[in-house]
Order: sequence, then C-alpha cells, then structure tokens
Amino acid sequence: MTVQEAMNKAVEGGYHIYGSDGMDTYYEGANSEYSVWTRRDNESSFIVLTEKTFLDPQFWQALGRALGWSEQCDLAITCVHGEEECQRCRGYYWMYQWHCFIQAIADGNTLEVFFTRLPSTQTMSSGHQHQAGKERLHGALLLSLAQETRQCSKHLFEAAAGAQEIAKDMVRRSRRARDRRRGV
Repeated sequence: MTVQEAMNKAVEGGYHIYGSDGMDTYYEGANSEYSVWTRRDNESSFIVLTEKTFLDPQFWQALGRALGWSEQCDLAITCVHGEEECQRCRGYYWMYQWHCFIQAIADGNTLEVFFTRLPSTQTMSSGHQHQAGKERLHGALLLSLAQETRQCSKHLFEAAAGAQEIAKDMVRRSRRARDRRRGV
C-alpha cells in the first residue's frame, strides 16, 4: 500500500477534516508529504502534512473501518530498561497499527516503507497479543523530516525578511508622500 492509497482508504472509511474555522471540506488527494483538502464554501484549498494526519487516531479508525480492522485485541507495550515494564490494554487492531506506525517513525523509518508493509486486511486472529514496537523497519525518516523542516524554515524566514523589507519600504514611501502633502 502506498501513502496515497492509505489516505484514500481512510477517506473511504470516513476520515474527514474541517477548515480551521470549522467549514466543511472535501478531500482532493495526497502524496507522501501532504494531503490537499478544499473548502466547500469558497473552493479554496489547503494542505496538511501527512505526518500530522498519521498521528490522528481518527485517521487510523477510518483506515481500520475501510480495511476491516474492527476486531478487538489485547495490546501490550513492553519496555526493558533495568526492570521490565509492560503496559497492557484492550483495544482494536487499528490501534496496534497506529502504535506500529509511531514506533516506526521513532525508529527513523520512512512513511513509504511503513505503508508498504501495512496489511490491506486484518491478518491477526482474535485473542492474539500484538507487541507494538517489536517489528523494526529501516530508513531515515526523522533525519529527512529534520532536513525538510530546516529547509522550509529557512525559506519561510527568507520570505518573511523580504516581506518585512517591502513593508519598511512602503512605510518610507507613505511618510514621504505624507510629508510632501504637508509641504515639508
């Protein structure tokens, strides 16, 4: 499954977001970096980082609905640091996949690698305990995200500096025009 296919499946399963002011939107599409949503009232579009979307439990619930991941299961997260600690809860298979995604990101894996190995249907049987974080993938997602964030920040900073210079120039022109009108 690709990142775009996962987004499409989640939308098919009922995933939906609204504009910042609560306005209804419709889904336009996605790639590995962004999804595009368009407001129904004025047809303006906005983008959402896919990483943000993939941290939303509603995305995973909708993806689970579309893929038939409705079965309940026991989740167990085990940490061994000195003494073994374990957290167990009753949940759904979509929760297991969500935890696996978070672990994959923490391990520095790419979105593409994670979604490639994501099952397109529920493959675990009832009563099976899923060990979140036990599966390890390879990649460098965190480094890539840090580099992309740094580049975006640099571009935004440069654009803001340019806009600030334009604003200063406009203020200077406005003052000169005002001074000319006053006869100064």
